[in-house]
Amino acid sequence: MKKKIMRMMLLVSSLLLILFGVIALHMLGRVRNILTESSVQTSTEVEEYSDIAMRDQITGNLNATTLGCAYTLNEMLREFAATIQMIADSATDIYSHPDIYGRTYIKQLEPSDIGKDMEQFVYAEDVDPDDPAIQDELYMIGNLKGNLLAMYNQYPELGASSIGTESGILLLAGPVLEERWDAKGNYGYLDPRKRPWYTGAKHSGKLYFTEITPDYDTGRLAIMCGAPIYRDTEFVGVASAGLYLEGIESMMMNAKLTDEGNTCIIDGNGSIIFSSSDDGELKSGTKLGGKENSDKGLVNLTERATNGENGLELLNIDGESSYVAYYPIECVGWSLINIIPEKTVLAPKENLLTFIKQSHQSEEDEVAKVTKSALATILLLILAMAALSVIISNRLSRRLVMPIALLTDKVQNMDGDKLDFAWYENTDDEVETLAKSFGSMTERLKTYISDIKTVTAEKERIGTELSLATRIQAGIMPHEFPPFPDRDEFEIYAMMEPAREVGGDFYDFFLIDDDHLGMVMADVSGKGIPAALFMMIAKTILQSCAMLGKSAAETLDKTNEALTTNNQTGMFVTAWFGILEISSGKLTCANAGHEYPAVKRANGYFELYKDKHGFVIGGMEGTRYKEYTIQLEHGDKIFLYTDGVPEATNADVVMYGTDRMLIALNKDPNVSPKELLDNICYDITDFIRDAEQFDDLTMMCLEYK
Repeated sequence: MKKKIMRMMLLVSSLLLILFGVIALHMLGRVRNILTESSVQTSTEVEEYSDIAMRDQITGNLNATTLGCAYTLNEMLREFAATIQMIADSATDIYSHPDIYGRTYIKQLEPSDIGKDMEQFVYAEDVDPDDPAIQDELYMIGNLKGNLLAMYNQYPELGASSIGTESGILLLAGPVLEERWDAKGNYGYLDPRKRPWYTGAKHSGKLYFTEITPDYDTGRLAIMCGAPIYRDTEFVGVASAGLYLEGIESMMMNAKLTDEGNTCIIDGNGSIIFSSSDDGELKSGTKLGGKENSDKGLVNLTERATNGENGLELLNIDGESSYVAYYPIECVGWSLINIIPEKTVLAPKENLLTFIKQSHQSEEDEVAKVTKSALATILLLILAMAALSVIISNRLSRRLVMPIALLTDKVQNMDGDKLDFAWYENTDDEVETLAKSFGSMTERLKTYISDIKTVTAEKERIGTELSLATRIQAGIMPHEFPPFPDRDEFEIYAMMEPAREVGGDFYDFFLIDDDHLGMVMADVSGKGIPAALFMMIAKTILQSCAMLGKSAAETLDKTNEALTTNNQTGMFVTAWFGILEISSGKLTCANAGHEYPAVKRANGYFELYKDKHGFVIGGMEGTRYKEYTIQLEHGDKIFLYTDGVPEATNADVVMYGTDRMLIALNKDPNVSPKELLDNICYDITDFIRDAEQFDDLTMMCLEYK
């Protein structure tokens, strides 16, 4: 009986152990299947989410970087052209009114001047430099030598700035080059009338950019810009300057996001002017999309880019799928193109998927190891169960099964983005090792998802701060109308629509005393947060100077003096400032490089009042401004604005212009200032339609009653 009982206990224990072994193997297999399914599901979800996130993030950065670099380059060229136009306007005024200007001596150059930055007198071979008429004309335009030197010092990439005339003389500012002297020490001839910038500006009658051409003296590649000069309506010469292209190329290289990407600039014909690539379809000097084996999408992109369009596309370049962002440089008819291979965009995702696959393989290996260990343990226990009881067998089976069931339950409870996994059991066996390995994997996945959420939150924070900056900027300018309810001698209304979240334009009006109203319309160079900060400083200084009882010219003098002190940013302000004597209608004004005001008499129509412009505020120390007077009568109006109004551009790259502005003003000129500004806004919106606004729209109108 004892043997039977022992045999029965042994049989029962053995059967229980075998049954436990089968259950354990089944549970381990189930855990392995769950882990495999979970890993596959996690890999799929991560692949889908990371693919979208990576593409959106990289392409968004690519598009933003391309737009920013193109916009910065366009603004640099636009400001460069505006400075040349300003010098041409000043020269036109000198030629048209020579009696009100003095004569500035221009000394003859000597070999000892080589290497100096100074004004230089050059002339054509058929010109007699000692001719009194030539000398008189030279000393007359010599009034602008300071402006030419200031422009040369303003742009590091500038070759020289100059004024060439029909009489064959050239006044230029820049370095005295050794190349212009012959072996006998004689300064060489140069006929400005034969230079492409001169003939282009003369024949077009407006601001003219040349094609890229070697510099006359150094041979370095440059782009020239010229603006015609007139004596009344007679053409007399051209103001010009040339930019070396090294600075433009350096700015272009900053557009590259990665070392694998490429960037280039094409001209209006689709030819590549600059490129970071030395071969293939992006090589400098080739026509983009011009090869027979070029992708059709690249050919279509080239056509859109040369038409001034912008966008982001996935194309095949040199046999490689790549993202291509392009944006126009409108000022010269170029386009900036930025390229990044698709494989670079997807590389982080592929690395993540490789890591997940490796982790999954490690888990499978760990499960296989646990399974083998459990099977060996079961076989050994079966051989040793002759002396063990059923209770020990049950306890042993429970000890082996429970941790596996717990691990299975925890794995089954994980779903979607619920990746919390905690293991508090101290089993000190392979199951615990497997659980810790799985927990480590989930922590790494949670860290990756958390990093993505952090980046998203940072973008939202920046957007919130820009929105707050917009409200702060809007709050510092008068925005409650009517601003002076108890004053019926005049009616005033103003508005500003920034092109970005914050802008550089500003307007202001304030009572200096009971009988004097100050009015300001200004535009800071540049855009965004830097321009907004500079705007707030300029507005505060200008208003403070005006409240001290200064005249219009003195107010601009003091403001310029304050802003040029330690102006390390090189920013400046164009401004129109006027002081209205309310009791008499006398309006005393001064203009620092700003747009012409438009004036309407009571029974007439709006016309531009072409006042005399001074230099921009913050551009040069010691500038002194002149003031003039406009007598306002009952019912007269004055309309002030920034260059964002005439330079508003539609999708066909056509500017709104002052002519359209005057037509819109005169459609219904007798309405109130508010209705007048609403009419202008509606007309501009109808003109540009879906085109992007690149500059702030700021306007102000006063009706004298």
